[in-house]
Amino acid sequence: MSMMKREVAWRIFADEFNNSTLEAGGESERSPSYVVTPLGAMVNRIYVVGVLTEVENRGTPEEPMWLARVSDPTGTFFISAGQFQPEVATVLSNLEPPIFVAVVGKTNIYRPDEETVLTSIRAETVKEVDEDQRNYWILEASKGMKNRLEASAEASKMEEVSTQELIDLGYDTKIAEGIKKASEHYDNINFERYYSILNDSLRYVLPEYERRAELNRSEKKGTDSSLLETITETMKSMESETDNEDGVEYEEVRDTVIESEGITMSEFDEAVTELMRQGKMREPALGYLKLTL
Repeated sequence: MSMMKREVAWRIFADEFNNSTLEAGGESERSPSYVVTPLGAMVNRIYVVGVLTEVENRGTPEEPMWLARVSDPTGTFFISAGQFQPEVATVLSNLEPPIFVAVVGKTNIYRPDEETVLTSIRAETVKEVDEDQRNYWILEASKGMKNRLEASAEASKMEEVSTQELIDLGYDTKIAEGIKKASEHYDNINFERYYSILNDSLRYVLPEYERRAELNRSEKKGTDSSLLETITETMKSMESETDNEDGVEYEEVRDTVIESEGITMSEFDEAVTELMRQGKMREPALGYLKLTL
């Protein structure tokens, strides 16, 4: 009896992964299922490296359900590990944010209602790493995104996207198949936006980036409280317009604040983490934020 080939763990930025709304199954019951990203990555397993910003046991000591947030330069991955991943649960219980971590896990799409789609990762392994490993991961994720962007751009020129034509152009079969599926599901891919994300991410690995970031942090110390206030007021407005007991969707708040304030995703994540640290905000459900005021 033949053994099923183990799926490769993709290196993908949070922004691309979190904007995925398509699931694709295999040809048989035993075939793996995939989350298909807007740029055509067919992801069953994923490998991410970023900053662990929050970890919490939403279950009990006997039946734990650990939820964690890991941020990369583009956004935040939502990680889970329950009683069936005891080793991962033990590791998470001993980690103190903020630290760099590497996570390997299975991808998942959750639909709490007809209009909401949330992505998450069921962790298989979690370990603490250093900044060099984070930077190497950014390079690998950037290479993959660039390749998919170029392939997707070629596909956009075709009257009807052809897997074989993409293969003939030199692209991997899996990429070609994924782009074909993505083209049939996603509308109007904003290539300029993804190239901007790619360029911004690569700045993290330049030697001068950290010096610029440190300078920016020093210059912005006086405006931090203003950003926290803006997020709080935005949340108040959104919560008044929803009857969802879990609060407001994280991505909806993030996109609104980023557009109005002109900040980066990382700056938004840092501000939300600070509000949670101050006890002014919590995450009652995966992908949702709620004020505690």
